Amino acid sequence: MAAPRCAVLGLLLGLAASAAQAGEIEALAREAEAKAQAGQHVEAFNALRNALTTLNANAPLGFRKVTFVAKPPQGFGLYEPRPDAAFRRGEPLIVYTEPIGLAWRPEGERFNAQFTVDFELRSPKGEILTGQKEFGKFGFDSRERNLDVMAHLNINLTGAPAGDYVFAATFHDKVSGKQASFDLPFSIK
Repeated sequence: MAAPRCAVLGLLLGLAASAAQAGEIEALAREAEAKAQAGQHVEAFNALRNALTTLNANAPLGFRKVTFVAKPPQGFGLYEPRPDAAFRRGEPLIVYTEPIGLAWRPEGERFNAQFTVDFELRSPKGEILTGQKEFGKFGFDSRERNLDVMAHLNINLTGAPAGDYVFAATFHDKVSGKQASFDLPFSIK
C-alpha cells in the first residue's frame, strides 16, 4: 500500500516552532536529564512529558499513523494492520489514525479535545464520487492533555463496483481550528 500523503512539509515546519518554544522544550529535556541522573525517575518522566505536551500544543494538526486495519482497533496501538488495501465487495473500510497536534481546552480540572472528520471517496484521477461532512465526531475528556490519541473510521461502500479508489479524509480540530488531510488509495475486487 502506498504511504498516505500527509502534509509532511507543513508538519516539519510546524514542529520547528519558534525559538522560545524550542528553548522551552530544550529546558524541559535538560531538566529531565538532570532528574534522571539524580535518580528522580518519575520527575524526569514528567519533565519529558511536559516537553512533549508543549511540542504537541504548538504543532500543526497531523498524523503519526494512518492505515487500513483488518478489524476495529481496541485502543491506541491496539490494531491489526491489513496485509494490503484490496477489499472485497461489501467489505467495510476501517481506517486507524493517530492524530497529533490536537488542541486541549482546559475545563476546570479537566481538559477537552474535539474534532470532526469529513470524508470523500474519489477516483484515482481525483473525481469526487461521494462523501460526507462531519462523518465522524470525536471528543476526549481527560485530566491530562493526552498524547496517545487514536480514532478509527468505519466506512461501508455497499454497492460500489470493482475498481481503484482513493479514500480522502479531513480532520477539523474544533478547539484550535486547525485541520489536516490524508489520502489512502485502495481497490475493490
